[in-house]
Amino acid sequence: MEIWLPILITSLCYLTPSLLLFKKQIPDKNLTNLNALLIGIGLLAHFTILKASISFNPINLGFSNALIVTSFFSILIFWILNFNKNFNYLQPFLLIPSAFLLIIHPLFVSNHFLTTDLSPLFMTHIAIALLAYSLFTFSAYVAIFILIFEKKLHQKKKIDMILSGFQPLIEMENFLFNINKIGFILLTITLISGILFSEQLFGTPLQFNHKSVFSILAWLIYGLLLVGKRLYGWRGRNSIYISLTAFVFLLLSYLGSKFVLEIILHR
Repeated sequence: MEIWLPILITSLCYLTPSLLLFKKQIPDKNLTNLNALLIGIGLLAHFTILKASISFNPINLGFSNALIVTSFFSILIFWILNFNKNFNYLQPFLLIPSAFLLIIHPLFVSNHFLTTDLSPLFMTHIAIALLAYSLFTFSAYVAIFILIFEKKLHQKKKIDMILSGFQPLIEMENFLFNINKIGFILLTITLISGILFSEQLFGTPLQFNHKSVFSILAWLIYGLLLVGKRLYGWRGRNSIYISLTAFVFLLLSYLGSKFVLEIILHR
């Protein structure tokens, strides 16, 4: 029961900004500041959920915990960036699914303790990996938003009014490129550290299983996208689809395997 109170607080703090944004179609400075405050409070409550669920000694990175950790860092990235850029229109796409994940979190809690010694090297590897996943998750939300915006560009619906404060589409695509570039660097470091220290960190040498194959495929696709953008100016829907394809492979590499093993097979 103790975990339900912070879940309730976090969910309310995440859902309220989206509801207020739908109610007031063109957000003013006061509404933007209120939403920032609510999200900040939500992040604090979200962190208490992580602390209670993961326990940190030893670290429990089960399927549901991995989901709420990724959503926490994705929202934190959004919250920080939104102070300098107008990303209010991303709130419903990011906050509503995160609130849903928190509400169902207690129903899917599973134990997957990392028994490896918590050395600085190990903690650095885990932190960089989680940050990379979170950046790519945030970029996926941006990519989905761009696709929705392009589709509704000439439609006069209520959601279009919410998008009234949007940045130019080409600027959003450039921002997506920069996020993917940072995520690609972090993913590269994660893969290299995983290869070099796999036996030391996890007790087994690197194996070419579905997890490593999907991770490498995601890395290759993101790399191809970044090279295409840099050398040939790739943009538009095709580049968005390539970005989302890479994200799906990345999702399957970690969360997909955890879902099958822990939720379906109960291992």
